[in-house]
Amino acid sequence: MDGQYQNNIADLPGLESYRYENIFKVYQTGDKDFYFYNIIKNIKIPRDINSNVFDTIILPNNLPYTVLSYQIYGTTYLWWLLCIVNDIRNPFDNAIAGKRIKIIKKQYLKTILDGIAAQLQ
Repeated sequence: MDGQYQNNIADLPGLESYRYENIFKVYQTGDKDFYFYNIIKNIKIPRDINSNVFDTIILPNNLPYTVLSYQIYGTTYLWWLLCIVNDIRNPFDNAIAGKRIKIIKKQYLKTILDGIAAQLQ
């Protein structure tokens, strides 16, 4: 069963490039009455990436990762990248005040996202 990415399916609305859903291919049921995602993908950021790609911040207060994503990148849609970079298993837990986290610098964001897309092909 070959899937397609949502932005390549005319019947479905397009997604912004930063959306987590872009990681997964979309499939149709056998009778083609609805679409579903294959959410079994596993994304890893290689540990040997140059440290210059990252900044480290200490969180001043507790906040959802969507808010932190907006504060850093100007979009709520990169919450998932913050979680992956920091090995956060439960994105529903808030980012805790005083916690030190790594963030990908904005100038490297497209390169990293392109690398993730290539990893998933």
